[in-house]
Amino acid sequence: MAVVPDVENISPDGHGEYWLERDIPTVGAIYRLDPREPLHPNTILCARDLGANADFSAIRGWLSFCEQHHDQACQPSTAHEPISKAFRVINCTNDPPIVEEHPWGITYAALSYVWGKGATEDWPRTILDAVVATRELGLEYLWVDQLCIDQSNQAEKNYLISRMTTIYEAAHFTIVAAAGSGATYGLPGVRTTPRRPQPKIKLDSGSILVSSLKDPRREIFESDYSTRGWTYQEGILSNRHIVFTDYQVYWECRCMAVSDAIYVPLELVHEDSGLRMADYMQSGIFKTASNSAGVLNKGEMAIIPADADRLEYGFSGRRDSSILAKLRGLDEHIRAFSARQLSYDEDSLTAFLGIAGMYKANRELYLLHGIPMWIGSILGGHSGAQITFALSVSSWYHRSASDQEVFVIEPCRRRNHLPSWSWAGWKGTVSWRAPPSDDHAVFMGDLIEYDTVDIAWAADIHLHDVGMTTPICLREIIVAGNLEADAARLLEVKNPLILKYSNLHSFRKQWEWRRLAGRHGRAQFYADRTTWDSQWRRLAGRLVSIGLSVPMTLEQWSAKHYTGEIVSVLMFAGRIPSNGHGRARFLTVRRVPTSSPAASAQRWERIGTVQLIVAEPSLDQYKTNEMLLKRLPVYPRGQDLIIQ
Repeated sequence: MAVVPDVENISPDGHGEYWLERDIPTVGAIYRLDPREPLHPNTILCARDLGANADFSAIRGWLSFCEQHHDQACQPSTAHEPISKAFRVINCTNDPPIVEEHPWGITYAALSYVWGKGATEDWPRTILDAVVATRELGLEYLWVDQLCIDQSNQAEKNYLISRMTTIYEAAHFTIVAAAGSGATYGLPGVRTTPRRPQPKIKLDSGSILVSSLKDPRREIFESDYSTRGWTYQEGILSNRHIVFTDYQVYWECRCMAVSDAIYVPLELVHEDSGLRMADYMQSGIFKTASNSAGVLNKGEMAIIPADADRLEYGFSGRRDSSILAKLRGLDEHIRAFSARQLSYDEDSLTAFLGIAGMYKANRELYLLHGIPMWIGSILGGHSGAQITFALSVSSWYHRSASDQEVFVIEPCRRRNHLPSWSWAGWKGTVSWRAPPSDDHAVFMGDLIEYDTVDIAWAADIHLHDVGMTTPICLREIIVAGNLEADAARLLEVKNPLILKYSNLHSFRKQWEWRRLAGRHGRAQFYADRTTWDSQWRRLAGRLVSIGLSVPMTLEQWSAKHYTGEIVSVLMFAGRIPSNGHGRARFLTVRRVPTSSPAASAQRWERIGTVQLIVAEPSLDQYKTNEMLLKRLPVYPRGQDLIIQ
C-alpha cells in the first residue's frame, strides 16, 4: 500500500507504466533467507545466496531441462549447408587444450566475446575459462573464432565469416563473455577471475538479507559486449546462451530465461506442455529472425521504441512466422546493429552477414547492400523488386532519439566503401519508423501480402557497377541471382520526378499519444500518454517529415533545394493498404564534386529522406498512379540521376 501525491507528473498508480520491466530489474530486490528453513515446494520465486564460483550444477540443470522439454525450438539448426572446409574446434578434454580439424557434424559449443585491444596471447584468459566451462557442461569441443580460423589465410577467413549463421546456429550452446572489455578479462567465477560480491547482511536471528542483484539482462545491455558490432550476430544466432556477467550466470534459450541469483522451479513456471515459459515470465533479449520489435500488434506503430531495452514478456518458441514478423525482426536487427561500434568501417556489412543469413530460407526476401527487397511479383503481377526496393531505400534514416520530432538532423560519418543509399554506408543508428505512425515493415508486408492495391508507384531504377557497364533494371528482376553486389553500386533513377517546392510552413498540432500495453497472452489496455504539442510543418499543403544525415538547418535545407545544390527525388508513392492513408517518399541527394570536367555524368550522394503524408480522403479522389502524381508537388527533371 502506498500514498501517492496528487501531482500531475506522478502516475496515480504510484509508479511508471513500465516500472516492473525497467525500474525493478535495474536495482533488484531484497529477500530474506533462513538457512535453517527448507524451501517450500510451492515457492515460485526466491533469491539465492551466491558463492564465489559459478554453480555449474545449476547450469547443467538448465541445459538438461531445455534438452528434454523444449522440443525443436532450441535444438541446434541443421537447415544449412555443411561447412565444407577448415572447420576446426578446440579439444577441451586435452591438457593443454589443442585446436583440431574435424568433419562437420560433431557436437560443439561456441564462444562469443570481445577481443579487446592489445591482446597478444594465443590463449587469453576468456578462452581458457570457456574451455573449462565447456568441459564442466559435458562437451568435448569448443569453437572460437580467434583460434579456429586461420587469421593469416584471407580466403579461409572470408569463407568462414560468410558461414557465421551456420556455425552459431549449429552450436549446442554459446558461452557469452559479457564481463570486462577484452579477452584477457576471463569468465567471472570460473577459474581466477573473481565475481563481484552479492550484497548480503546476516541478521542476529540467523537469517540473511540478500540482493537478487540487477537483472542480468540489464547487465548485458550495459556491457562492452553489447556495444560491439561483431558480437551482435553471435548472440542472435545462437539458440542457447550461457552468459557470464560480473555478478552471476544467466541462461537464455528460445523458450526460457533464468539466472543463478534467482531460484525458480522450472516446471512450475512453464506452460503445462513444458515447451516454453509461461507468458507472465519476462522474455529474453537475444531476438530471433521474427520478433515484435517492441510492438504488440500490427496496428500499433511507434516512431521508434521509446525503451529499446525494455524487458518484454513471453516466449514464442517458434522459428517461423509471418512475413510481417520477419520484416519487423529484420528492421529491428538493422536498427540495433547500426547502433553498435566497429573498429573497421569495412565490417559494416560483413559483421551483419550472419543476421542476413537467417532470412535466406525466404528466397524472395533479399538484402542488397543491406536494403530489404522482395524478389518476385506482388500486387497481382507488379515487380516486387522495383516497388519494395524503392520503398525500403527511401524509408530508412538516422534517428537515435525516441522523441516525436519530425525534422531530424543526425550528423553521421560516411563509410565510403559502400553506396550512400545503403544504411551500411554510414556510421549511425538507423530507424525504419517515421512520424506520425509509420512502420516500414507494415507497409512492405502489406505490399507483399495484398493481392492488389489501387495506388502503388515506384521510380524506374537501374543499378550499375562503378564503370557503368552492366545496367540492371529492377523492374525486370525475377531472381536474386541477377543482383550481384559488385554490379549494383550505383543507383540510376530514370526520368526522375523532383520535389518542386522547398518552403516549409510551421504549425502546431496537438497529439495525445496512447499505446497498447499489457503482457502477451493477457488482457491488453491503452496506456495514456501526456498530451503535448508538436511542431509540425507543411510542404505544398501536406504534412512533411524530414530526416538528414548531415548537419543542416531547415533554412539551409530550403535554400539548397532552391539553388539546386541538393534535390529530393521521388522514389515511392502509394497507399498503405492496412490503414488507407498514402505516403510519398523521397531521397534527398547532394551533388558530388567531379574529379574531371570531362566526367560523363553528374553523380549524387544520398544525405536524407523526405516523406509527404497523403490523407485517406484526398487519396480516395485519386484512382490511378497518374492522378496521384499530378497532385504531388513534383516535376520531371529531364535528365537521369545517378546516386553513388
